[in-house]
Amino acid sequence: MVTATPQKTVPKVIAGGAALFGGALLFLPVFDGMPLMAQQALGLVVICASLWATEVVPAHLASFIFFFLALVVGGQPASVVFSGFHSGATWLIFGGIVLGYAINSTGLGARFAEGLISRRDHGYSGLIIGIGIVAFLLAFVMPSAMGRVVLLVPIISALADKLGYGRDSKGRAGMVLTMVFATALPACAILPAAVPNIILSGAAESIYGITFRYGEFLFLHLTVFGSLSLLLVLGLGLTLFREAPPRRLVPETRGALSGVEKRLMGVLALTLLFWATDTFHGVAPAWVALGAAVVCLLPVTHLVPASVMVEKVNYGPWFFVAGIVGMGAMVSHSGLGDYLGEHLIRSIGIAPNQDAYNFFAIILTGGFLSLGVNYAGVPAILSPLMGDLAAAAGWPLETMLMNQVAGFFFILIPYQVAPIFTGMLLAGIPQRYGFRMCLSYTAIHLLVVTPLNFLWWRSLGMFVTPGS
Repeated sequence: MVTATPQKTVPKVIAGGAALFGGALLFLPVFDGMPLMAQQALGLVVICASLWATEVVPAHLASFIFFFLALVVGGQPASVVFSGFHSGATWLIFGGIVLGYAINSTGLGARFAEGLISRRDHGYSGLIIGIGIVAFLLAFVMPSAMGRVVLLVPIISALADKLGYGRDSKGRAGMVLTMVFATALPACAILPAAVPNIILSGAAESIYGITFRYGEFLFLHLTVFGSLSLLLVLGLGLTLFREAPPRRLVPETRGALSGVEKRLMGVLALTLLFWATDTFHGVAPAWVALGAAVVCLLPVTHLVPASVMVEKVNYGPWFFVAGIVGMGAMVSHSGLGDYLGEHLIRSIGIAPNQDAYNFFAIILTGGFLSLGVNYAGVPAILSPLMGDLAAAAGWPLETMLMNQVAGFFFILIPYQVAPIFTGMLLAGIPQRYGFRMCLSYTAIHLLVVTPLNFLWWRSLGMFVTPGS
C-alpha cells in the first residue's frame, strides 16, 4: 500500500482549507463594512493564491480556475479578468519563453555558462565565485529566472560530479545554492529578469498607468540592493558550505561558435542594448522581448522552428502571469484594494515623516505575505494598495511601488522563491542546507543591506513628493 508523504499531504490540506474558507467568503453574508464584491474578490484571492502557493495543481490551471470563478461567481467584467493579456508583463514572459528555448536548443547557454565556470581552476573559492557571477550575468540576457535555473542546474550538477562531490555534500550544496540564489535574488534589481518584477510592472501599468523604465529601475535597485545581495550570496556560499573538491577539474575543449550561435548572440546583444536604452527610445522592455521573439521565430534565422511553438513550448508561465496580473486588477476594481489598504494603513501604522519605519514596514509586510503566496504573488496583492499607502506616507506613488522590490529579498524558507526551490529539487539538495542559506541571507540583508539601501534612496530624494 502506498501512503502519502507529508510533503504531498500538507500542501493539499492547506489548499483544501483555503478553498473552504474562500468559498465561504463567496457565499456568506458580507462582513461589516466590506462591500459584497470586495468580499467575493477576497474569497477568490484566498482560493487562487493558495493554489499558486501550494502547487497542488499546475500554475496555469490555477489561472484558468481564477478566470472561471471571477467571471461566473465573482461577477467581474471580462475586461478586468483578462486584463493580464493586455499587459506588457505577459508578453515579456512570452518573449522570455522563446529566447529561453533558443538559448537552450542552440547550445549557446551551455557553452557560455560551462565555459566560464570550468575555466576557473582555483579550488572551491574559484568555483563559487565563477558560478555566482555567471548565474547573475545570465539574468541580463535570459529574462526567466526559472529558465536560468533549468539551464544551469544540469551544468552545475555535472561539474559537481566531475569534482567528486557526493549528493549530500556541503560543496555540492554550496555550488547549487550559490547559483539559484545569485540568479533569483540579485536579479530582482533587473526589470525583466524576475517574475515579481514583471508582475509588479504589469500591475503598475494596468492599475496606475505607470510604466517602469529599464535604466531607471537598474540604477535604483542594482546600485545597492542588487550588488550587495550578490556579494552576500557569494560570501555565504564561500563560508557556509566550504569543502575542497575531492578531484581536480580538467576543462573541456570546445569548437568554434556555430552559425546559429553567432546569430543568437547578435539577437541577444541587440535585445540587451534596447533594454538598457529604453529611457531614450521609449520602447517598453516587453515589446523589445516580443520583437526578439519574432526574430528568433523567423524561418530565415533558423533559431526556433515554427513547430516548436505548438509541440514543445511550455505556456504555463504565460498563463500564470496573465492570471496573477488579472487578479491584481480584480482586487483594485472590486474595492478590495481600498478596503484592505485602509485596514493595512491602520494596522502597520504608515504615516508621514517616518520614512525609515515606513520603508521597513512595507518590506516586512511583503516578506511575510510571501510565506503564503510565494514572492511572485506579493505584488499582485500589494500593488492595488500602494496608492492609499503612498498617500498615508506622503511618498510619491512610484516610490511606494518600488519599495515592494526590497521585500523580494526577504526569504525565510526556500519555498518562498519558486526558482530557488525548483533548483534545489532538481539538484537533490537537502532542505537543511536551503534553510541555512535562507535564514543567514535574510538576517544579514535586513541588518546590513536594507539600511544602506534606505540611505541610498534618501540621498536620491525618493521619499519627497515633488512640489512639497
